[in-house]
Amino acid sequence: MDRLEVLTSHLPAGATRTRCVSAAPPQQRQMLSGIRVVELATVIAGPACAAVMADFGADVVKVERPGGDSWRGDRATKTPDDPWGGPHFAQNNRGKRSVVLDLKQPGHLQALRRLIRTADVFVTNVRYPALKRMGLDYESLKAEHPRLIFAILTAWGLQGERSGDPGYDVGAFWAASGLQDFTKPTNDGHVGQFPPGIGDHMTSLQLLSGVALALWHRDKTGCGKMVEASLLRSGIWGMAYPLLNTALNPGGKFIREPRTQHYRPTFNVYKCSDDTWLQLLGLDLGRFDAKICAALGISPEDIAGKPGPAVIALFDAKFGTKPSTYWEPRLKENGVWYQRAVGLGEVLADPQAHAVGAYAKVEGVSFPLIACPVQISGESHMPTLRPPVCGEHTVEVLASLGYSKDAADGIHTATKKWQRGAGSD
Repeated sequence: MDRLEVLTSHLPAGATRTRCVSAAPPQQRQMLSGIRVVELATVIAGPACAAVMADFGADVVKVERPGGDSWRGDRATKTPDDPWGGPHFAQNNRGKRSVVLDLKQPGHLQALRRLIRTADVFVTNVRYPALKRMGLDYESLKAEHPRLIFAILTAWGLQGERSGDPGYDVGAFWAASGLQDFTKPTNDGHVGQFPPGIGDHMTSLQLLSGVALALWHRDKTGCGKMVEASLLRSGIWGMAYPLLNTALNPGGKFIREPRTQHYRPTFNVYKCSDDTWLQLLGLDLGRFDAKICAALGISPEDIAGKPGPAVIALFDAKFGTKPSTYWEPRLKENGVWYQRAVGLGEVLADPQAHAVGAYAKVEGVSFPLIACPVQISGESHMPTLRPPVCGEHTVEVLASLGYSKDAADGIHTATKKWQRGAGSD
């Protein structure tokens, strides 16, 4: 039995494994060409994982409720000529096909189960108790489709008393990991406020790494796996350095250290007279002392034997006398490692970011998309297909599952009637 026969041996009668009509020709096939992903996920983290798989050639079928993913139509950013729902939806759903099903209807739920039986990977961020009620949990699907990679992204994990709780990255990733408290300048200071999606995008790639391992395992054994990534564990993983330091402190207490009290003056951030901040990268204490002194026009004897806070105060005074345009050339000339803290507009225009392929232009999308940060030799990591209009491929996908034209049209018409009657929410 060849690979195609193995992949299709479990399909229901009349069903076919079809790639969307814009699939690359054989000479341009990507690493994940021939892999089908069924996504039942909303907002950012789950969809972002599937979007990267689409970037590398997977056929990703996104299943949406009537009315669409709640992330469509973000009123803060959607433009009138945008048919799919704004840049945030486009970022996490490029290259997919969209099927609308009302999973409260038994026939629609059965259609999803038939679709999953054609999949290599099922990506979801629906809470596990809800999946169980629909018979879409790992145990149920494994019994029908033992080769399936079941990939679930959770807020709090699948064990423990909070496993069924709702959560977004600002809660499970930022607040619950200690990161939000870590940003307070003093013990009684205000915590920082973070834009949504940062923890989601980090965790989405962790889920993707697990999917890749599970696909490798399946190629060796023929057996699928359940893969789970959580926003909570992702935040704790990112906070490893301060958490381990805290564990080693007496009583397990975090010792907050203001910038002015840091013991490494050459690994600190300084404000110039034009309000620009320069982050010095001299982690090695002795290696950069002479270089930074030369750049600042002071003698090494001026800092010799002085404690960190005294040296920081001296550096603060020097940096504060001139703008960053004065200091940056001097730092470079003297071999001082540093980075200027740049604004978001500068990041979008940064030649280095463009040189390394951080941004992608997709035909039909009027704004840049952020490309996958991982690159693989000989493979394009750039998205090539626009995001789908809600329900754009419902009839096409149902027909590939063996549904008659009348049956597929009936499901499609029913979900569109629901959408017209309910409006957007």
